Amino acid sequence: MPDTLRPPPPLDPARARYKDWLHLNVFDHAGGSVGLFNGSLHGAPEDARSRVIGTALVHHPALGWLGNTEVAGFDTGVVTARGIALAQVAVALAPSGGTVHAAATFAGDGVVASLAATPRSAPLDVDLPLPFGEGWISWRVVPSLALEGRLSLGGDPCDLGRATAYHDHNWGRWRWGDDVGWEWGAFASAGGGETIVVSRTTDREHSTRGPALVTIDRAGRRRAFAGSQADVTCAGRFDGRLRRIPGALAALHGDRAHPSLPERVVVSARDGFDALELTFTVRAAAQLVAAEPTRRGYSFIHELVGAWQARRRGISGSYDSAGLGVFEWVS
Repeated sequence: MPDTLRPPPPLDPARARYKDWLHLNVFDHAGGSVGLFNGSLHGAPEDARSRVIGTALVHHPALGWLGNTEVAGFDTGVVTARGIALAQVAVALAPSGGTVHAAATFAGDGVVASLAATPRSAPLDVDLPLPFGEGWISWRVVPSLALEGRLSLGGDPCDLGRATAYHDHNWGRWRWGDDVGWEWGAFASAGGGETIVVSRTTDREHSTRGPALVTIDRAGRRRAFAGSQADVTCAGRFDGRLRRIPGALAALHGDRAHPSLPERVVVSARDGFDALELTFTVRAAAQLVAAEPTRRGYSFIHELVGAWQARRRGISGSYDSAGLGVFEWVS
C-alpha cells in the first residue's frame, strides 16, 4: 500500500505534539557528496503557531556545506496526503507507488535539485507507536533506492550515474526539548548493492540508550540484528566546523555551537550465522535547530556525513564493502 502522511484525527488530544517527517538522503559515490532533503510538519495543522520546514543540505568534498532551510506556517506551505511543499523545497511520495520526489531551489546557497528515487529494496515498517518521551514515534524505511534527475552543486551539474538514495518517513507525538534523542545511520555501498541501517532511541544526553536495530539490505535480501545481537559504539569527538541552521535560531543558542559529537561510529552485529563490523568516519557535521511551536523547547538534530568501511563474515560467504553514509544524532 502506498505510504501517506499521518495527520492527527480531529479529536486527538495530543494534536499539539504532532510531527511528520519525509526524508531523502542522496549518496553521490562518484563525486563524494552526501545530500539531505526533507520536509517536516510540527504541531497541530490548524494552529497558526505550527510550522512546516523544508531543508536541502548537501556536503561537497571541496565546497563544504551547500543549501539551506525554509520555515513557514501551514497556511503558506502546501501539504497534501503524500507531500510537503514550500517555495524552495518540496518532498513528495508518488500516489501510485514508492517513488520519492525531492526538489530544491537554493541557487544562492549552491543547491538546485529535481530528483526521483525509485525503491530497490522492500520497505521496513514500524507502524506500532513506540514510547518516545511523553509521546510516541513510528517510522517507515526504504533502505535502497535508485536515483535519477538533476542536481547542481555550486553552479555545476552533479553526475548521478552512480548515485543511490535512502528514504525514511517518521511520525508521532512528541515535543522538541523533551528528554529524548536518537541515533540513526544509513550507510550505502559504492557499488549500490548494499545499504546498512542503524537505529536506536536515547535520552537527550545520549547517556541512556535503547536497544539497537541493524539491518543489511543486499541483493534483494534483508538481514536484521536486534537487542544483544547489535551494538553501536560512538568514539572520539568531532572537532570540525559545524554548519548551523536556521541561522536566527542558531544565534540564540550559542551554548550549542560546539556540541560533543562523535568522530567515529563502530557498528557490530552478529547472530551466530553472520557477523558485521562497520566503521564510519565523520567528515563534516551540520546542526538543525528544531523548535517546539506551542511552548518553549528546542532539540538539536545533527547530521554527520562521511565514509565507511565494513567487513561481513558468515556461513553464506565473506566480503568487504565501503561507501558513503550519514549518521543522525539528535539531542
